[in-house]
Amino acid sequence: MITRNSQKDQAGFSIAELVVAMGVMAVFVGAIFALMRDSLKVGTTTYELTDAQQSLRNAQEYVNRDLINVGDGLNSITKILVPRGFVTGYLAVNPFDNPGTPGYVNLALINSDNNVVAGTVVKNTSPSVTVRSSPTLTDRISMLELDNTFTPIALAAADINSAGSQINVSVADFSKFTSGEIYFLTSTNGATFGTITSLTAGTPNKLNFANGDTYGLNVTGTGGMINIVSGGGTLPTSLMRMQIIHYFINSNGLLIRRAFGVKGTGFRDSVVAEHITSMQFRYFLNLRDASGNILQPVAQLTSSAQQLAVRQAEVVLSAETPHAIATKQQQQLTNTTMTSIRNMPFREALTPD
Repeated sequence: MITRNSQKDQAGFSIAELVVAMGVMAVFVGAIFALMRDSLKVGTTTYELTDAQQSLRNAQEYVNRDLINVGDGLNSITKILVPRGFVTGYLAVNPFDNPGTPGYVNLALINSDNNVVAGTVVKNTSPSVTVRSSPTLTDRISMLELDNTFTPIALAAADINSAGSQINVSVADFSKFTSGEIYFLTSTNGATFGTITSLTAGTPNKLNFANGDTYGLNVTGTGGMINIVSGGGTLPTSLMRMQIIHYFINSNGLLIRRAFGVKGTGFRDSVVAEHITSMQFRYFLNLRDASGNILQPVAQLTSSAQQLAVRQAEVVLSAETPHAIATKQQQQLTNTTMTSIRNMPFREALTPD
C-alpha cells in the first residue's frame, strides 16, 4: 500500500504582522470609542439644556398666567387691610404701611419684593429653607385672585359679633369650612383676611376667628379689621375665599407657588420648576413725571399710586442645567416675557380724584 501525505504547509503570521494588525485594530477601536464618547457628551448636553429650558417654560407659563388673572372679580375692592406682621413674615420684607392705619398694609392686587435679603427664611416650611440669594439676589411677587370655586356667602349685619371674633353661618354652609382655612371679608368699609381658628356647631353655627392664629391675621376687638369691616357687627358683609398667590425661589433652586386661601388648609405649596437661579420683575406704569413723560419701569412698587398704575410686567427668569456639562460648569439660560395686567385699568378708574 502506498501512503500519501496530504498535509499542506500551514505556516502562521509572523510577529511583525501580528503587531501591525493589532496596531491597526487599536486605531479603529480608539476611533470608535472617541466617536461614542463625543456622541454621549452631545446627548448629555442636549438633555441637560432641554431640562433647563423646560423648567423655564413651566415657570414662565405659571407666573404669566397668574399675572394675567390678577384681580379677577375684585375690581370694585380698593382697600384690603391686613396686619403688617403677616406681610413681612410671608410676602415682603419692606412693605409700606397704609396711611392713617399704623400696623396695617393695604394689600394691592400686585405686591413686589425686590432683591430679597440673603438669609430670609420662608415661614412654615419643613425642613426650613430660605429665599435663594446665590449666585444673585432674587425677587418675590404676590398677587390677589378670587377663588371662583367658592360661592360667596352674604352675611347679615348681626351675623358678625361686635368683637369680630365670631361669624354665624347657616347649617347648609357650615360644612363648607375647616379650621385653619383663610377667608376674605368685604363690605362698604373695606376688606380683610381672617383665619378660622375653630368651629362651633350649634344654634347658630359659628366660625371662630380668635387671636393668635398661625399667620397673625386675626385681630379681635375694637380696631381689629373684622370689627372695622363689619362696622362692629352692624354692616352686611360678604364672606369669600380669595387667594394670595406668592412666588419665590427657595435655597434649593425650586420655584414655589404658594397659594393662601385654599380649601382644607391655610396655604398650599406647589413646585413649579427646578434649577431656577433668579427671578426678576420690572413694572411698566401708567404714570408721568412733572414734565409729562411716562415714567421708566420700576423694579419695586413703593406706593399705592404705583400699584394701581401697573399696566405690564416684565418677567426675567434664569435656570441652570442640573449638572455640569462639556464646559465642566452648569450652563445658565435666561428667558424674558412681557405680560399685560388686564384688570388694573378698571381698578384705577374706581379711585376717586
